[in-house]
Amino acid sequence: MIEAFLKHIEKYDLYRPEEKILVAVSGGVDSVVMLHLLHRSGFRLAIAHCNFQLRGSESDGDESFVRNLAAQYGISVFVKSCDTRAFAEKGKISIEMAARRLRYDWFAEITEKYQFQKLSIGHNKGDDAETFFIKLLRGSGLSGLKGILAKRENIIRPLLFASRKEILAYAKEHQLPFREDSSNASDDYLRNRIRHRLLPFYEKEFPGATKALAESLEKLKTTETIFRQLLEEKKNQLFHRTDDEISLDKSAIRYLEPKADWLFFLLEDFGFNRSIIDDFCQTLESSQTGQLFHAENYTLLNDSNKLIIKKKRTVSEKEFTINDWGKPVSEPLQLTFEIFPNQPGFTFSTDKAVAYFDADKLSLPLKLRRWHHGDRFVPFGMKGSKLLSDFFVDEKINRFKRKNCWLLLSAKEIIWVTGHRASNRFRITGRTKSILKI
Repeated sequence: MIEAFLKHIEKYDLYRPEEKILVAVSGGVDSVVMLHLLHRSGFRLAIAHCNFQLRGSESDGDESFVRNLAAQYGISVFVKSCDTRAFAEKGKISIEMAARRLRYDWFAEITEKYQFQKLSIGHNKGDDAETFFIKLLRGSGLSGLKGILAKRENIIRPLLFASRKEILAYAKEHQLPFREDSSNASDDYLRNRIRHRLLPFYEKEFPGATKALAESLEKLKTTETIFRQLLEEKKNQLFHRTDDEISLDKSAIRYLEPKADWLFFLLEDFGFNRSIIDDFCQTLESSQTGQLFHAENYTLLNDSNKLIIKKKRTVSEKEFTINDWGKPVSEPLQLTFEIFPNQPGFTFSTDKAVAYFDADKLSLPLKLRRWHHGDRFVPFGMKGSKLLSDFFVDEKINRFKRKNCWLLLSAKEIIWVTGHRASNRFRITGRTKSILKI
């Protein structure tokens, strides 16, 4: 079995000789055999064990067994006790899900704190088959049906090549003691029912079904790998990235079919689920624009000609006061102020980041703040006032940019929508004596 183990490691490039490996050991036969094989292979190891406090003295016995196992191998052991039931009740999740979250969150803490490069989990070929059926019954697509990956980021599963029968035979051959989890015999859990009833049924009715399923899962994993590579190529074609946002031209996605599926796979890394994408696709079919769709950490904007994805950030509503335009301002914007006499031949810049005002019409202090609904100003070149929200629409300023827009005010009146348009009321005229350039 050691030869097959090393071959599996080489095939999937699971470990490097210099890496430190944290081994998750429950005390069961899978994790005990995994530890033994890794130790025989000469890797640098430490053990992590979670006591979920679900089986009373039996759970404590598992902990003692793992501590003794670490002492026998002469390696470090990390142990954490968790009130799994309380965690599940608080989060309104199943015991299985609670245990999984507690386990992996803690493993992540240890690997980061003690600089382990890899985390090893003892899933075997049977676990892979069980996961396939669980995902199938939950309506998963290719990504779920491919089963368990041998390598996902720093999480390694080096026993996926071996069946439980082979693992038990290895433990017997090398006289490796292990713990039996009494809950594994219970059919209260879906995974156990699949293990005890469904898989044996298939093997009885269709001899060789277990082997055939393993081969199919391997093909699904390969297909998923190819699909992901092609998807990344498509993202590189479609995504236009800047420092703070990603955009997709609507013209480029118009002919993608089925559109909802394409958009789901393109945007799933940002946390947009099927329901959000379906709602979004309905707006694409209409002529309406400007709608926002929210995932946990990202917002998707249906803009006029493109889709825009932006990471959520808290926008400051703080106001800033400028008491002296003889000094430059560095927060929240970098502003400089210059006074010039209004003389013939004065040259005005057309840069939208520059604005000019009749200095005598302004009064200190000036104020910088975010825009509010109901704000009005008189855009340069116009006589009447206009709602700022209408100005944004007319100028095709999307909702992300509106949110980050700063207004400059004098005596509570908007004199400049910074970066866009100054107010006509403070324009330079023939009667202007002094020009303030900002």
